[in-house]
Amino acid sequence: MQLNVTQTLTHSLRLLIPTTVDVNQPIDTSHLVRQINQDLCQLCGGTLCKQHRGYYQSDELGVVEEVIYEIEVWTTDFGLKQAQQLLEGWMTRILVELRQESVLLAIDGTVQLWELSQKQSSSPNQLSQRLDQRLGQNRFGRSLAGSV
Repeated sequence: MQLNVTQTLTHSLRLLIPTTVDVNQPIDTSHLVRQINQDLCQLCGGTLCKQHRGYYQSDELGVVEEVIYEIEVWTTDFGLKQAQQLLEGWMTRILVELRQESVLLAIDGTVQLWELSQKQSSSPNQLSQRLDQRLGQNRFGRSLAGSV
């Protein structure tokens, strides 16, 4: 028998899902957690889902405590590109359905807080730009100068 590396997963994604709405009202988000895990399993083969106790400072109520689910996945360049549209949809659902001010998304160790904006943008989607930068490609899939 010989041990072989079959794939190198060069990217990691982490998405946090809260369990409250309207600052501190508990809500069951298990359906969303399950759906995101299922979708990522189909794209990347598997996920890691952890439950944490999170704290944040609310302007209205001071320090708020809640359960937070963290979904983490490791993937290839291709898997990261495939996950792009799903990530946009999940972040929008979390912001709208769970009435959140922001959503935390980590890509390759860089953490960003995303929120909905009322103004319309004529530029390409920011998440698409972020993933393209991470992959060293432009929106058409061609390598950018200086990338390998």
